[in-house]
Amino acid sequence: MNTEGFVQAMFKAHPTIRYVGVVDGQYNVLVSKQREGVHSPISEEATRNFVSIVPAIIVDAVEKLSPYFGKVGGITAHYEEVLVIFYRIGDLTVLISFEHDESTPFYDRVTESFSKFSSQYLS
Repeated sequence: MNTEGFVQAMFKAHPTIRYVGVVDGQYNVLVSKQREGVHSPISEEATRNFVSIVPAIIVDAVEKLSPYFGKVGGITAHYEEVLVIFYRIGDLTVLISFEHDESTPFYDRVTESFSKFSSQYLS
């Protein structure tokens, strides 16, 4: 397994990728790498803690519905500052974060409608 090669290939593939992490099936962090020159809003220690804990919570929880809906392709978390995507590849979980303004047309359209309707109907 060449995790460092994978990370470098991902950074070359898409210029808005900020971070790549890979966690094994026991949630051991195999690689946790921030793109050079990109400021992280959290410390390296906090990032490693997040990477080692979150897949066990989010990915495993979402996969509980796989028998009904099929294999999970990816899970996204949209924050004000970053977009995070979780992927499961075999027994590995890959976390990739992007700049917050990365294009997500469907998500952006739904969020715009949600904001409009939630203030109208749920306030």
